[in-house]
Amino acid sequence: MKKFSLFFSILAVFFLFTALNSCTKKQDTGKSADAVAKEEEKEENAVYKVEIGTSVFKGPADAPVTIINFSDFQCPFSKRSVEAMEKMMKNYDGKVRYVYKHFPLGFHKMAKPAALASIAAHKQGKFWEYYGRLFEDIKKIDPDTLVLYAKELNLDMEKFEADRNSEEAGKILQDDMSLGSRFGVRGTPTLFINGRKIVGANMAKIEETIVSQIAEGEKLKAKGIKDIYGEIISNGLTKYVPPKRKPATIPQDVFKVEIPAGAPVWGSAQADVTIVLFDDFECPFCSRLYTTFEQIRKDYEGKVRIAFINYPLKFHKKAMPASYAAIAAGKQGKFWEMYGSLFSKQKEWKSAPDMQKWFENEALVLELDVEKFKKDMEGASVRKIVDDDIKLGENLGIRGTPASFVNGRFVSGALPYNSFKQLIDEELKKAEELRAKGFSGIALYNETIKDGLTKIPRGAGAREEKADPDKMYDIKLSGKEPVKGGKKAEVTVVEFSDFQCPFCRKGSAVIDEVVNDYKGRVNLVFKHMPLSFHKEARPAAQFTIAVKKIYGDEKFFKVSAILFERQNDWKSEHLVKFESYAKELKLDWKKIRAEMEKPETDLVINEDLSEAARNGIRGVPAFFINGKMVTGVKSKESFKTVIDKLLK
Repeated sequence: MKKFSLFFSILAVFFLFTALNSCTKKQDTGKSADAVAKEEEKEENAVYKVEIGTSVFKGPADAPVTIINFSDFQCPFSKRSVEAMEKMMKNYDGKVRYVYKHFPLGFHKMAKPAALASIAAHKQGKFWEYYGRLFEDIKKIDPDTLVLYAKELNLDMEKFEADRNSEEAGKILQDDMSLGSRFGVRGTPTLFINGRKIVGANMAKIEETIVSQIAEGEKLKAKGIKDIYGEIISNGLTKYVPPKRKPATIPQDVFKVEIPAGAPVWGSAQADVTIVLFDDFECPFCSRLYTTFEQIRKDYEGKVRIAFINYPLKFHKKAMPASYAAIAAGKQGKFWEMYGSLFSKQKEWKSAPDMQKWFENEALVLELDVEKFKKDMEGASVRKIVDDDIKLGENLGIRGTPASFVNGRFVSGALPYNSFKQLIDEELKKAEELRAKGFSGIALYNETIKDGLTKIPRGAGAREEKADPDKMYDIKLSGKEPVKGGKKAEVTVVEFSDFQCPFCRKGSAVIDEVVNDYKGRVNLVFKHMPLSFHKEARPAAQFTIAVKKIYGDEKFFKVSAILFERQNDWKSEHLVKFESYAKELKLDWKKIRAEMEKPETDLVINEDLSEAARNGIRGVPAFFINGKMVTGVKSKESFKTVIDKLLK
């Protein structure tokens, strides 16, 4: 739920999809589904040595189970975990010690002030009372309510103000956050139940773990061990170490990518490696790759040259003006400075009330002539540069960003630094032979790419192994999924989708036509896969699940169709729009809203995401036709070819 995640409260399972590293394409991690499953199992069974320290807790110190909750007072999923903990404390009275640790997320503006205020309340022995007031209604938290709650609890207000603004409170907060980061906490809530990590408000998993750990703790208690928690975590891991991934293997194919005359270029003119980067300033994966390229610039200074090509994607409405801003800054010799600002402050300018004003303020910070900058942004020459860049990318067949060409070798997506390092080192070694022949700099690059391919074939990019086209997948169905089509259909299509994904909208429309064409011989089963960077996708999934639960499959698919058709409409004020859609279909919004808030609704999404991860799905839309995988947007004819073979 940190940094790159734009979703307002991302759950654990979302981290399974960090392999999604391109705005339109998926990348192969080089790991089989079995390998991924083994990693998940290893992570699930890991015990972490998370010290309680001086954190506040309730419940007996010698309880069989200790739960440490890293939480955020503005996170709706943290609220659910808190409500669940209250029930657990009652249901398992005397068996659970509950420890609270602060982990306010950066995009929840009042979460940190609320945490500091609760620490001040703790100084007067009223932490749990204050904590309760904060979680009663997380939407009400603001500077005034923080003071109001303190007054309601009869706190010494002078001491309260001094304590919440003290260095000591800041240190307590920072210590909790540092501890969380050390143990891989990226979102809230993240719980450690006797050292076992559970991310998200997965109530079923939380209770299952509590029950099993009570049994383990009772065994130790029977042996006379007083510090049960200390004993259980004594040999635990002292930090979270993410699984190591092998650098992706980049195909040897070379593409003839000529650098436009006016393209911004960083690096030595005599560099042996040229990277041509097609980028979109609004793309979250381009932002991620920015940090990788900063490391490349540092480590390969003098050896690498980087040429930048604008490639704003059509569905990123703010990317085009950002490109104009960068090129306009380049007119005054500050392209790379503006490039750095746009990526390092991406969230800031994307959410700015007046984006143009933000660009102008940043131009001022970069000591540009602001009037010239404004004029250039609106000028024909800047717009022509961007238009020509886009045509270059389209002619090459680039379908997503970021797209990089390292001495002509194509890298699709935001691969990690080690993958680029391996590729650059390979190309530096190859360049030695050309240098010996007298080539250097741009002449060396042109010699390298002179016989290169001029069009990227579909599916080109980085991958370590080809997917087996004949592999059959066993997609586990709960029987509660929405189903469209004949109950006795000979072919079942399972669709994993995201209501905010523009490609899912297209894919869904096509598969609906296919199911209708086969008149009962084919049915469709829908599974949810909301992606972390689509911040309204999860609420949309909750909305449709609630409709399905109350009104059944037919209404589910009607609501789904509306969400896909009006995708751009509910990107803002989504709950208001959902309510209007419910009323349009004469559905009871209050009932739907209540159902959306239930933990069971999130559980449906989590189970679907887990099933997607188990089968190695890293992009949407993804379809399984009687177990045969078909990914991405395909034509009706493509689906029918597969289905007709199965029907025969």
